[in-house]
Amino acid sequence: MTRDEALSVLGLSTGAGREEIAAAYRELAQMLHPDKYGDNKRLRERAEQQMRAINEARDVLLKGARSSARRPSAAQASSPASIAFEATARANAAETARLSVVAQLRTMRERRRSMLVMAGVAAVVAFVCLRMRFAGGFGATIGSIASMVAVWGVIDAVILSSQVDALQKRSRELLQTRDAARKIAEDAANL
Repeated sequence: MTRDEALSVLGLSTGAGREEIAAAYRELAQMLHPDKYGDNKRLRERAEQQMRAINEARDVLLKGARSSARRPSAAQASSPASIAFEATARANAAETARLSVVAQLRTMRERRRSMLVMAGVAAVVAFVCLRMRFAGGFGATIGSIASMVAVWGVIDAVILSSQVDALQKRSRELLQTRDAARKIAEDAANL
């Protein structure tokens, strides 16, 4: 992974410093952590992939830097500029995480749609084959297989619907987080 790719993964611009990188990493890690997806195996696997990318991006950007970086004093940490900086980093991280969730959501919707189409076609084939009197055992065999495929398609579409709902909820949460962070950044910039 190049430095530019790492900056893109963390949602940062080219001139980002250590503090910005650390803040963006922290925000993305909190938003995309696999533990947030509980028992949903597919979403958890995707979150683990995202975390690997985020961890790799952080390592690329902070590679060779001192591990014992100085922490800002309490006065610096609570200054309006520092608050605006942290809030902007949080908003950028939330937007990056939301875009990742939206991409996952699009993929899940496409898969659900294709499963419903497959189930519909299989149901039509099952109906036609089971009604064919002249084909005998061959028609019944094809009809049975098609009916199993239709049931499988419907079950998978229902499971994908629950995943789509979870991703939509997560996207809304990230959007609210982004908007709240942007408002805080604007308020801090106006101080």
